[in-house]
Amino acid sequence: MHKPTIALFTGDPAGIGPEIVAKILDDADVRNAANLLIVGSRPVLEAGMRTAGIRTEVPDAPDNIPAGDHAPLLMNWQHVGASEFTLGQVTPKSGRFMLDGLAFCLKMCMDHIADAMCVAPLNKAALRAGGMKHPDEMHYFREVLDFKGKCVEFNVNDKLWTSRVTSHVPHKDVSGLLTAELVADGVGMLWQGLKASGFENPRIAVCGLNPHNGDGGAFGRDEIDVIEPGVRLAAHRGFAADGPFPADTTFVRAINKANGGGYDGVLTMYHDQGQIAMKLMSFGEGITVHYGLPMPITTPAHGTAYDIVQKGIAMPGAMKNALLVAAKMGSSAKTARG
Repeated sequence: MHKPTIALFTGDPAGIGPEIVAKILDDADVRNAANLLIVGSRPVLEAGMRTAGIRTEVPDAPDNIPAGDHAPLLMNWQHVGASEFTLGQVTPKSGRFMLDGLAFCLKMCMDHIADAMCVAPLNKAALRAGGMKHPDEMHYFREVLDFKGKCVEFNVNDKLWTSRVTSHVPHKDVSGLLTAELVADGVGMLWQGLKASGFENPRIAVCGLNPHNGDGGAFGRDEIDVIEPGVRLAAHRGFAADGPFPADTTFVRAINKANGGGYDGVLTMYHDQGQIAMKLMSFGEGITVHYGLPMPITTPAHGTAYDIVQKGIAMPGAMKNALLVAAKMGSSAKTARG
């Protein structure tokens, strides 16, 4: 079978995206993992190569994309020749470039030209300046696709996958938003995402919400009334998980793979419960996976790093990791499609 094809978007043209894309284009692991169809601007990509100090030939893609394996190609789209972006700053021009680029990549996947998307870092303020009305890009994806189903954001490093039941909401609202159904959905989607990326029998740990896991109800009943029933409901659906565990030890338990222990994924109850742990473990290397949409989408978990644009020091580790996970998930999607 041929390699999966990835729509690789160069991200914010005012940030480090073009540089780190240039760096992974020269990486043998990346080239061996996937066929790359690059969506970006020729002048911006060339500038990224100059900053990276790496020159990779990227021909223009033909009207009919080759059916077999091929070297990286640059897609022809409405902004392919765009230039003169203001580096290191939020502007409507860069925001519009990103929104249109994301929409173009989504269409490539829907048209089965690509099997998955990998996106260099985006800047949310620039996206909003360019016209996005949503709190984040996942909600923009839903709008473009007119998608009504369930989708989630996973955070991934080389040790662990994490997901969360609530995301960008105030902490004071978290308890009231939790339901057994949402916990079960979270377990199920994390299990399915792990499976799609190559985990044969995913193992998932579930965090409690309150200090000491609620201490039998002394510090809150969320674990008793909501989270534990949600874990049981997930198991009834075929997605086994353990917990809830005290949140301050869940990640220690999860990464302890000695003697057959450990977990592949952790489901947390709110944003920072997982993000703090993951960024302590793998800042600069971790990635984000948007899962549940009609196509897999991955991106580095770090930002556009305006302060180091064009200095040549941006590290490509997370970008490479994002591409390799996109390749695994794209291969699964391609197989499932037949």
